[in-house]
Amino acid sequence: MDQAALEDLSWARELDPHYARLLHDFTHGGMFGRGILDERTRGLVVVGAFVAMDEMEELGAHIRSALEHGATPREVLEVILQTTVNFGYAKAKRGAREFKRVVTELGRMDEITSTQLPPDGPERFLERERAEWQTPAEHVPRREALLAKYGWRSLSPGLRLQPTHQLQSVARLDRVDQHFTKLWLDYIHAGMYSRGVLDDRTRILCIIGELFVVGEFHQAENHIRNALQHGASGREVLEVILQSTIYAGMLRFVRFVTILEHALEERGRLHEITGTQLPLPA
Repeated sequence: MDQAALEDLSWARELDPHYARLLHDFTHGGMFGRGILDERTRGLVVVGAFVAMDEMEELGAHIRSALEHGATPREVLEVILQTTVNFGYAKAKRGAREFKRVVTELGRMDEITSTQLPPDGPERFLERERAEWQTPAEHVPRREALLAKYGWRSLSPGLRLQPTHQLQSVARLDRVDQHFTKLWLDYIHAGMYSRGVLDDRTRILCIIGELFVVGEFHQAENHIRNALQHGASGREVLEVILQSTIYAGMLRFVRFVTILEHALEERGRLHEITGTQLPLPA
């Protein structure tokens, strides 16, 4: 049972017991026990979603829940810091302050101070990263030109994660503001996406949950494809979407599921969600 949600049902029991029963049966009796995502991953996804929504009132309880279910303090903090990329500094700062309050109360700040990354980030090797690039042949000339201009450290994460999309984005920005493009690549791709605290699968699943709760469909399509390419099953991506309805409602549900279905159909993987149904609830 998710302690954060359990504590928050007291208001519902007082104001409307029938509503409280419906909510309890949907969340505690149903969604929280599905077991498709491990509890660590689900907890990290929820932390990211609450930061993305700028919902700090309940964030602390969800940080505690993620820690109780196996996430390390460094992993929880990384989810919060990574939200800076898509949702800006202000939300991440508020989330980090709440994180510090919680881990200080738990006496676990030493797990942050003892796991600091070096100031220049983790060590990286060109040949090791080059082996993970998947650039289509027709885009190689553009890739080589951009590598010469911006450097492999700044382009390599995008070439690994989103080979065609990344080149198109960099080329577009290069045309309009090369100074910003270099700053952007160094900050996000050479920096935030190269920290190595979270594996790609977990980090991208968190982003999908964050995009759901703010209703960002365009980027969701890109990141859903990205998750499927980097170790997430169709069922796991679907579960992030379904679990996110608890916190952000059903308005975006159909469109997100449609995006996922299309991405799976493109890869011949639609059976990952149609052929792995959970039994009906009792």
